[in-house]
Amino acid sequence: MTSRRSPKAQAAPKGQASSKAKAAPKPAAAAAPKAQAAPARAERQLDPFQIVDSSFVAGAGSLASLPSPASAEVAFAGRSNVGKSSLINTLVERKGLVRTSSNPGSTRQINFYEARARDGAVFHLVDLPGYGFTHRSKSEKAAWASLIEGYLRGRVTLAAVLLLVDARRGLEDDDLELIRFIESSRDVARRPVELLLVATKVDKVPRSSVRRALDQLAAVAPRTAGGALRRAVGFSSITGEGRRDLWLAIRRATLLGVGAPETRSDAPETRSDETHSDAPETRSDETAEDR
Repeated sequence: MTSRRSPKAQAAPKGQASSKAKAAPKPAAAAAPKAQAAPARAERQLDPFQIVDSSFVAGAGSLASLPSPASAEVAFAGRSNVGKSSLINTLVERKGLVRTSSNPGSTRQINFYEARARDGAVFHLVDLPGYGFTHRSKSEKAAWASLIEGYLRGRVTLAAVLLLVDARRGLEDDDLELIRFIESSRDVARRPVELLLVATKVDKVPRSSVRRALDQLAAVAPRTAGGALRRAVGFSSITGEGRRDLWLAIRRATLLGVGAPETRSDAPETRSDETHSDAPETRSDETAEDR
């Protein structure tokens, strides 16, 4: 028996187009190049506060070797291992500008850095040696104290001091002593130095307790010359929290951001993806494990 195969589809008669061929060609306008068809993407708005360049300027182991004062400076002070190195690196969005050391209290000089923001503002950041580290001789401690006090009292271009305090420990005797010393230096022929409390490592404090820790820090600190409570800003080098608040404070203190609104943000700051080459080796009193 011959097997019957299903008949093949009949070809369309000559001169008659198939159903596929009948589809009208797309208009020429619809076949425009993709670049013209797709809407132009809006350019991402750039943050004028973003630091686009930062560098190590100088290190001074004595008052005589301090660089000549040129423009407003912001100093960072605090106990050893409070997180100064990580804070400065986070501020300038550069991991290795201020290097950490395996030995706490190893910074024996004042280090000067320069940072330039996208809007052209230039900042001079000063990393003071950490204090409160016990494994040093009395003579070394006295020399460091003399260096720090000499800078804080005599530097005519000093505009602000950011006093870093571990959010988990609060103000200690050395911190209180430093605040009183800065307040007692108001007779120096320069504008009053602004002092801002910075509670570091807030990522290690329960979120529900951060506000209470900041309020307690401000309450315990000696009041300003006008009798007002001092402001305390929470900061984390892990999440970036507080970064923008600190830059606003620095800009106001250095007269590079007069009129900038006072803002507080509990949200993590966005880090920049921009990378920089390493700066000359400088040592810090902060250990990598305690950032």
